[in-house]
Amino acid sequence: RWIPPTDVSQLPPDMDPSLFNFTLAWIEYVNRLMGMFVGIAIAITAILAIRYMRKHKTILFTSVAAALLVAYQGWQGSQVVASALEPFIITIHLFIALLIVSLLIYVVQQTAYLQTERRVPVKGKNPKTIVLGLYLLVLLQIVFGTQMRSQLERLRETAPMLSEGQWLEKLGPLGDIHIYLGVLVTLLFVYVFWRYGKNALLADALQKKLTIWSLIFFTAQLLVGFALYEIGLPPFLQVLHLWLASLVMGTLLVLYFDLKRTDMVHE
Repeated sequence: RWIPPTDVSQLPPDMDPSLFNFTLAWIEYVNRLMGMFVGIAIAITAILAIRYMRKHKTILFTSVAAALLVAYQGWQGSQVVASALEPFIITIHLFIALLIVSLLIYVVQQTAYLQTERRVPVKGKNPKTIVLGLYLLVLLQIVFGTQMRSQLERLRETAPMLSEGQWLEKLGPLGDIHIYLGVLVTLLFVYVFWRYGKNALLADALQKKLTIWSLIFFTAQLLVGFALYEIGLPPFLQVLHLWLASLVMGTLLVLYFDLKRTDMVHE
């Protein structure tokens, strides 16, 4: 079928209707449909890079790498379903997706730099290294968070009589690591923008916007994280928490690439 069933009568005769979830089927259908369009767009990007960016090797190779990864991601997505939503497989699936997004951010940003020369008056030390460290920590935090969410979904099915607090206790050290990493990322955010904010991050209009938006996204993500522990674990807040963390990661990466170019201009 090209479209999932909309009624029990449309199910195959050998399928137990009580085991079929129409909501999940349509979510998976939309997910795969969007994945197909994204995959086609990335493939076109790689083809255009091969055609027009042969002199710019990093843009060329990064575009091709993104296309290869999205092809692998399509196959790996089928393994997520086949594994009955195994937490580790879901985590790998999300990690690859974030890696693809990171590669595409690089391609878009470096291509834009070919059109416009960026010269930023930097005072003091360039904080690019610590911003990169923040990006990597947020990426690691997302990976642990995804592992937590996957295990919580499994606990909902296997231990539905337990409270949400008991589910969190059953996560063991995974939950503690996620919290400790969150504290570390928070402290680093405070340090970076206290230490470098005035001179290195707010001297340029673009970098100022990136700095402010990364702070907004991070603060919102932190508040949602607190809400998850205080008012329970509603699925909507879990998704919002992950979405905001991804926005933090992407904003930090754009800021890092711009700071890196700034440093290169002045060397």
